[in-house]
Amino acid sequence: MPYGTPLLSDLELRYPFAPRSRKFFESIPVEESLASKEVVAQTQSRLLSSLGRARYEPSISELVEFSSFFAAAFVASQDPVLGSRFSKKEAERAKGFFIAEGPRNKVTVMTECFGAAVQTDDRDTGRPDYSLPFEGYLSLTSKYELSKDPKWKLVRQELDRGTVRLSDNLLNDLFGGCAQAAIADGVRNLRRADLPRQLGDVKAEVIKYAPSPKPKTNKGYLYVEDLLAHPVADGRHRLTWLVLAPYLVNVKKLEDEAAIEKIRAFVAAAGETSAMRRFIEYNVRRARRNGLLPPTFSKLKSEHPDIYGLLPKEALTAESTKGKAAP
Repeated sequence: MPYGTPLLSDLELRYPFAPRSRKFFESIPVEESLASKEVVAQTQSRLLSSLGRARYEPSISELVEFSSFFAAAFVASQDPVLGSRFSKKEAERAKGFFIAEGPRNKVTVMTECFGAAVQTDDRDTGRPDYSLPFEGYLSLTSKYELSKDPKWKLVRQELDRGTVRLSDNLLNDLFGGCAQAAIADGVRNLRRADLPRQLGDVKAEVIKYAPSPKPKTNKGYLYVEDLLAHPVADGRHRLTWLVLAPYLVNVKKLEDEAAIEKIRAFVAAAGETSAMRRFIEYNVRRARRNGLLPPTFSKLKSEHPDIYGLLPKEALTAESTKGKAAP
């Protein structure tokens, strides 16, 4: 792999998760891109850094630095905790580059990385300011699910004639949040790909430092099995995003396709539309990406009484029987 002459733009090097950067990497055969021992070593260094086990020193070779990002993503996809730590650390690194960009470059980076139509604001405030059409803002925060943080709710932003006004610091934070979500999506999408053989030793060395995920039990979730066995006609949307998708993905550990089919079977009793199927697919992916868990039976009863009221009598009877049987 020739490392002598730089072949990459600054944008591709600093933001390897950008679509243009991914296309460049995909143009290089995986076997060739991982042939260098330098890439493998840099990959391990990236991953250990994301786990707080080493200080990361960027490679002086641009292609080694660039390729090691994707190689590390392959390894990170093998473990959910490692994947989460890797996404967060790489987003922090990218945000550092973004903060150092000038206003015009920031606009370019937001467009290249996320397709966001950010513009520099022409107000004479003495500091860089930016604007984004509110439709674009909503699309961006929805795509990367930032609105779960109250900070990114539209009602909290400065609106002016259909645009969202963003200070320099707020744009930096927006970039960081989008970058972390974009990297996490990419890592998750690699889960089904075969791990390149050159990275087997890296995985074995790094994975032992990844913290074990908190154990999850089925306690408190048994009502969901009764619900699945007795579909209801009302509240299918709310039950899908709050209960079924999180339960099947993060408690039962089903693959996305299997979880989708189970929920489709649940909603089929009242008829399934193409919009409902897309809703199911979206919420299964959302549950996996965010590690969502369903409410326990007691929490559902106390915090979501409207949804609790939709449970079939079989589920309520079963829970009542279990409660009496408990010591």
